Amino acid sequence: MKRRMLVMAFVFLFAGCAFFMQPQEGLCADPIIVGVPTSLYTPFGSYGLKAVNMAVEEINAKGGVHVGGQKRPMKVVVADTRCGEPGTPVHDALMAYEKMITEQKPAAIVIGAFRSEVLIAAMDLVAKYKVPHLGTIAQTPGFQAQFKKDPVKYKYLFRVTTDALVDATYIAHTLDMLKKDFGLNSILHIYQDTAWAKFFAGFLQKHCKETGWTEVGYEAYAAGASDFSPALSKAKEGKAQVIGMIWDVPLGAGVFAKQYVAMKVPALLVGFIPPMGSPIAPKSVGPEVEYSMTVEFPVGATLALAKLPKTGEFLDKFKKKYGELPEPPAVNSSAYDSVFVLASAIERAGSLDPDKLVEALEKTDYKGVSGRIKFNEDHIMVFGEKSADETGVCVVFQWQKGKDGTLKRVPVYPEFLAEGKIMLPPWMKK
Repeated sequence: MKRRMLVMAFVFLFAGCAFFMQPQEGLCADPIIVGVPTSLYTPFGSYGLKAVNMAVEEINAKGGVHVGGQKRPMKVVVADTRCGEPGTPVHDALMAYEKMITEQKPAAIVIGAFRSEVLIAAMDLVAKYKVPHLGTIAQTPGFQAQFKKDPVKYKYLFRVTTDALVDATYIAHTLDMLKKDFGLNSILHIYQDTAWAKFFAGFLQKHCKETGWTEVGYEAYAAGASDFSPALSKAKEGKAQVIGMIWDVPLGAGVFAKQYVAMKVPALLVGFIPPMGSPIAPKSVGPEVEYSMTVEFPVGATLALAKLPKTGEFLDKFKKKYGELPEPPAVNSSAYDSVFVLASAIERAGSLDPDKLVEALEKTDYKGVSGRIKFNEDHIMVFGEKSADETGVCVVFQWQKGKDGTLKRVPVYPEFLAEGKIMLPPWMKK
């Protein structure tokens, strides 16, 4: 009797496993570990992680990723690098990276370092452990410069987002519009003294000099700065018509926004100041955000675009799941897209072998929320300004009042995504 019961138990166990394996076979297989070492202090890291988790849930709901003859679920593991906190040593962030790699043994990494200095330092670490790395935050063009030094060694690293020169190009062309359409020609630059912001501001300064702008100032501030009044005073005294502001540390950006409003600086804000580009800016900063312009990189980070339905679909799902839109106007869609790029590469490679996975990633051709994702010879995503069907794209928007008096973000550049024209504040009109 006991033997019969044991046999029946094994039969039921086998049948039950077979039953569950058919519709949800991935849930019984070993998970594919996806590592996320990033700065959770920053909205870029925390909201990016939410986007990654959402993408993983969507993939797992369909059974997971097909690899090695079976479907396997994805599992996210996280390490807080703290590299977005002013004063955190690069070494500390690298220790978090290495601890994750050696202990969690991820098949791949997404998002990666927030601070560009950490990304450059982590490239050798990633190459050492041969872990495919799909970075979606750090913006320094130093990535491709380092990659060129030894493409074989650094082949495991990819960038699935913009870099500072792409973002700066969008702002430069917006400045061209301001000069051509309104005759504006004087600018004061303020930038964060970090690698990506130096590239961004340096590109803008060079462009402005070449196109006839008068430079009122070129002011660098440490990442931990909390007083921007000297530069704002200089903008007022020098009668700057535009302030080109490049900043990403949450505290400093928030302080700048409040000081700009309190000092009533009569200059148009153009650049990247997350608190003033956030969907909640009219409440968190105030109605004075009106007329300010921000580059969102890439598209779909926080703003649904009428001409790119995938941006609205992503943001609707995000809001339904988390009860709010992402806060920072950058890289959320990149984080989401990176998971699907990775899943597709794994399936095409048919393996988690890092070298086979790299070969598959190099052949990526995926139409995501942020546009068409393809990598060039330096493993960076290709961006343009003409079509999301051909390249990744960004958008510049301006806060404007609608007919009902409510402030909303209106896409103004590039032309194929524009839903309105740039408006000058009444105090700037001649």
